Amino acid sequence: MSSLIDISNPNSFRSKLRRKRIKHLVSFVEKVLEKNKKKEISICDIGGNYFYWNIFPFEKFADVTFTITLANIEEYKIFKEISKPNVKFHTLIADACDMNSIRDKQFDIAHSNSVIEHVGNWNRIKMMANEVKRIAEFYFIQTPNFGFPVEPHYVLPLVHWLPRSLQTPILMKARKLDFDKATKLFEENRMLTKREFWYLFKGSEFIIERFYLFPKSLIAKSRI
Repeated sequence: MSSLIDISNPNSFRSKLRRKRIKHLVSFVEKVLEKNKKKEISICDIGGNYFYWNIFPFEKFADVTFTITLANIEEYKIFKEISKPNVKFHTLIADACDMNSIRDKQFDIAHSNSVIEHVGNWNRIKMMANEVKRIAEFYFIQTPNFGFPVEPHYVLPLVHWLPRSLQTPILMKARKLDFDKATKLFEENRMLTKREFWYLFKGSEFIIERFYLFPKSLIAKSRI
């Protein structure tokens, strides 16, 4: 399973899907740069990491300076070996649902990739959506789709659609986890339906990413 979902492996299934997704982000960045008429751009990547940005084609923006802040709930190590000539990376300790150290509209873009489904209950999910819209002029947010038949965090078909009484024992058996760990993992992954995601970011432009004909994930981006 690790070979399928390991984001540090550029040849993993998950990394290949991310490379397809990044094309939408590239187009979005181009539009923001055009609107702002600047040769620099600041991005807050909420829950972000370097492996993700390692597949972004910064060379396409050779005359643009990127300042990317990776905001995580715990300290995130800067890997010295990952460097781009036109990119400055910073790290920030912040709760995605209450980023009080960040000023209103401090960044050009607020971005997150498969994060909002991990922050907790519905109230915390709404808090993160509000923070995303507060801290930046524009936003580009992605989340897995509850309606996709494979649960992406465990790569198990249909399990997230089953009653809770069946979810935990299936995960225990399929992934060889104890009861405590299996229960905790399901509580940490509250996948959003299309209706919920649309509600959180109403007024946005939406993209449905598909795997063959199946709607795999959802993207909300600011209208520019």
